[in-house]
This record gives sequence, structure tokens and C-alpha cells, in this order.
Amino acid sequence: MQIEYTRLYEQVITIFKKKIEMGEYALNDKLPSERVLIKELGISRGTLRDALRILESQGIIETIPGGGRILRRQIENISSTEKNFLSAYKKSKVFELIEAREIVELGIIDIICKNDTVPQLIALKENLILMSQKKIEYDFHLSLAKITGNTALITFMEFNIDLIDEVREHSFSKKNQSTEVHEEHLEILDDLIKKNCTHAKKSMQLHFENIKYRIEK
Repeated sequence: MQIEYTRLYEQVITIFKKKIEMGEYALNDKLPSERVLIKELGISRGTLRDALRILESQGIIETIPGGGRILRRQIENISSTEKNFLSAYKKSKVFELIEAREIVELGIIDIICKNDTVPQLIALKENLILMSQKKIEYDFHLSLAKITGNTALITFMEFNIDLIDEVREHSFSKKNQSTEVHEEHLEILDDLIKKNCTHAKKSMQLHFENIKYRIEK
């Protein structure tokens, strides 16, 4: 049973619930190994562990040292408390990504400033003006990574597309917020085109601070 790659750990929780309802897992049963579950669900080890940590925090499963994971209670409809937990957990993951991205993208600015990238930056600005609002956040930051020509940086941005979408979902909750994000991107680009790298870094840092603020609102 393969699953789609959006909000994966929540989908894993749903799949476990269905398996329990169908009698595939009974109370006090030992769950299959991580290797088996990863292969069965078609997900990464990190995604599986995220889901299992949430299930364990809710008392649904228990990890026995040397004995694997045991089903301790059935998964009922997620209560409002559990929904709040999921929301808080998701937000914490988003903030971790923002911190990592800030470190990486300040380095991206350094690389861009060291090379002749003005034509590419001008082209990006022109595309940005025409781009649909909901694609702006991901495409802008991925495009900056591509301008460096560094495959590791590009892969980092592509690999984190799911959580970047989470950032976009929180940051663009209101129309005026997407406009603010768009303006912040243009300011960063203008700084880079002018080779004002110090100010570009400050603009990028402010952009990430604003993203955090929008998520908290």
C-alpha cells in the first residue's frame, strides 16, 4: 500500500488506524519491524519514526527496549487535544526547517555574490513578477539554489519540498501575507542584482523572521 508524499506522518497514522480497524493489528500485538513497514508503505525511515513517535506520545503504541513496538490501545478518532498536538508537532518541524534553510540560504547568497550571476538574477526577478502567488515561496528559494550550480544545495531544497509547502501554507494564510512575501523576495533580488551582499543577507534574515512571525500569528 503506497501513500502520497504530502503530510506523510499523518497519513501513516491513518493507515495504522485502518489496519487496526480491519483486525490486522490487535491489542498487545508486536508491530512489524521498521524495515518491513518502510518497504510496505513506501516511505522513509524518518517519516515512519515521526509517525511512531506521535503514536507513542498518544499511548497507542509502546516501545519495549529489545522487544520492538507493541500496540497498547486502539486508534480512535483524533481528539481536539491530539489535533493540537499534531499541529504543534508540525509547527516545530517547520521551525527546524526554517533554521536549517536560513543557514543554507545565507551561504547561497555568498556563492551568488562571488560569481557573475546578475543576468540569471534579472531573469529570476522577471519570472517572479509573473509567477502565481502560491508557487512563489518554493520556486524563489529553489531558483536561488540553482543559480549557484551547486547540486548539493539544489538537492537540499528539492528534498525538503514537503516542509517548504507547509511553510507556504502557514505563511500565505491571508492574501496580504502572500503580497508581503512577494515584496520580500523582490527586495532580496534587488540587493543581489546590485551586489549589495551584506544587505541581501539582512533582507534574507528578515524574510525568515517574518515567516516565523506569520506562522505564530
